[in-house]
Amino acid sequence: MEVLDITMHRRTATRYKLRLPVIFKWNDGTDHTGGGFTSDVSLDGALIVSSSCPKTGSTIRLEILLPSPDCSGEELKIECVGEVTRVEERVGSVAFGVHCIFDDEHLTREFLN
Repeated sequence: MEVLDITMHRRTATRYKLRLPVIFKWNDGTDHTGGGFTSDVSLDGALIVSSSCPKTGSTIRLEILLPSPDCSGEELKIECVGEVTRVEERVGSVAFGVHCIFDDEHLTREFLN
């Protein structure tokens, strides 16, 4: 697994305010699965709002669900593996930043360009 240098990549891509459903998984000795919504998304990461989250520095797998761009009703799923870069407590929830590289044609063509 490639180690990401977070300091070189911090805030290098444009962030878009998108509220999309997300499923995330991590392992800290035990397998965990959580769900939530994105608060913003960029090509190099996302801010996730949820009721649970992994610790800063954890490796995490994200699955973001996107509406179909052709209105077929099918959802598209994009995935990435990244690192939790920060965690912030919020009233009734927690938000955490994930640095990862989304390299997906649907995301880049339909949502982030």
